[in-house]
Amino acid sequence: MRGEPELIEFDASAPAGLVGRMRELARDRNGWVNMQPMVDEDDIPESSLGLLGWISAKGPAVPQATWVPGESKRKGVEPDSIGLQHRGGPKARLALADAGAPIPSGWKLLADHPKRGLVVELPDGVDPEEIVDWLVGAAKILSPIDLPDRWVAVVLSR
Repeated sequence: MRGEPELIEFDASAPAGLVGRMRELARDRNGWVNMQPMVDEDDIPESSLGLLGWISAKGPAVPQATWVPGESKRKGVEPDSIGLQHRGGPKARLALADAGAPIPSGWKLLADHPKRGLVVELPDGVDPEEIVDWLVGAAKILSPIDLPDRWVAVVLSR
């Protein structure tokens, strides 16, 4: 049975509270985390696409990141994965590499779509602190607006 979502506010430069919670989820394989920067509504650019925005090939102006520890199944534990929806356009992996923040070696790119975002499969043992640092850094690179240091995470259980 699913529990109530848990909100964790954190500074991107010091995510210890979130990282500790992620370590628990990784151990228990019982949930996932969605996170995004706490952007003032006035700082979000209005879309010039109007009602047709839903069919555009652009992701959200405010990046949204997800981390999902792999589930324990009969045949073993599935790999952890991360996702990042962004408005950085097509071939985000190339933009990240050009900016000095490539997808780390050993992380497997599963998707790089301008609207649905990046999806990456992680190897065993990647520390949640490294995951949060990379997601926040990638979000800052791919965002059309300056992102604050303050973020919010929603922890959900399976």
